[in-house]
Amino acid sequence: MGFVSTTYRLVQALESNERTKIINVIVMKRENMLFAYIFPRWRRLPDNFIQHFKDPDKTIKPGSSEMAGLIITVDRDVFEFATLENVWTALDSVSSTHEDLEFIYRDINSYLDDSKEEFNLSFPELENTLDRMWQRGLVNGFVRETCLQDIERKSYYGGLIEVQFNPHRKSIVSKARVERRKRGEEDCPYCIEEPGREDVPWNGYILSVNPYPYYDHHLVIVNARHVYQYIDEPALRIMAEFVLNAPRYFTVYNGPPGTSILAHMHFQGGIYTFPVEDAKKEILGEKGKVKVFKILDFPTRGIVVVKKMGN
Repeated sequence: MGFVSTTYRLVQALESNERTKIINVIVMKRENMLFAYIFPRWRRLPDNFIQHFKDPDKTIKPGSSEMAGLIITVDRDVFEFATLENVWTALDSVSSTHEDLEFIYRDINSYLDDSKEEFNLSFPELENTLDRMWQRGLVNGFVRETCLQDIERKSYYGGLIEVQFNPHRKSIVSKARVERRKRGEEDCPYCIEEPGREDVPWNGYILSVNPYPYYDHHLVIVNARHVYQYIDEPALRIMAEFVLNAPRYFTVYNGPPGTSILAHMHFQGGIYTFPVEDAKKEILGEKGKVKVFKILDFPTRGIVVVKKMGN
C-alpha cells in the first residue's frame, strides 16, 4: 500500500530491536508530497539534565516535537541550561545511533512498497472544522491563549534546534503523575467530560483542542475506543488521512513509554514547521513514487518516508 505499508514495515522492524524500540512519528503534507518522519530511540530521558537538576521533572522529555528539534521548557532554569551543547548531548544520548540503524539502511529495499493505495478523502471541510473549533476554544477560554504568548525563543545550529521557554503552559507532566496513570489511579483525561471542551467525531476518532497548547491549533486526536497506545498500519493510515484532508496540519504519534497517557490511543496535531524539515538528508532507496531517506548532521537520527501524491 505504498506510503503506509513502507512506513509500517520500518516501524515494525524498529520496534523489534532493543536499541530502536521507542518510536515517534510525524506525518505531514508539504505541497504534493506526503512525509513520515520516524524517530527511533532506546531510552526515555537524557542523563545530563537529570544529573544536573537531580529532578526527573526538570529535563527535556523527548517526544516527536523534541526529536524533530523543537524543545519546550516550562522552567526558567531548564531553559537557561538548554545550551547548544546540553541540548545536543541530551537528544543525541536518547536517539538510536546510525550504527543501531545500520540493519535498516543495509536492507532498505526489503521495506519499500509502491503498490497502489487509496485514502479516505471524503472530509473536504475537515480543515475548516478544525479552525472553527480552535477559535471557539479560544473564545470560551478552554484554550489557554497565554500558552502561545510571551514565549522566549533561542535557536542553534542554523535554526535546526529551537528551544522555547513557555512559562504559561501548565507543566511538563510529572513522573509521579505518569506512574499514577499507569496504575489506573487517575481517570482517563480523554474519557471524562471537561467543561468547555468540544469533541468532534472523525473517522473513528474524536478531535478536540489541547487546552495547554505547544503550537498553533494544537489538537488531540483520540481513538473513539478506550484502547492502549499502539501503532499499526491502520493507525498510520489515519495519520495520513488526517493531513491529506487537512493539509495545513501535521499529526504526531508518541509511542510507549514516551507518552504521558498510555491507556488511551491518541495522536496530536497542529500547525507548525519543525526544524528537522530543513535538515540534510541522504536517500537510502526508492521504488516508484516512494523514497526513503536518512537524516544527517542532526542531534537525533531519523528515517523519512516520502511519497509524491498525484501524477
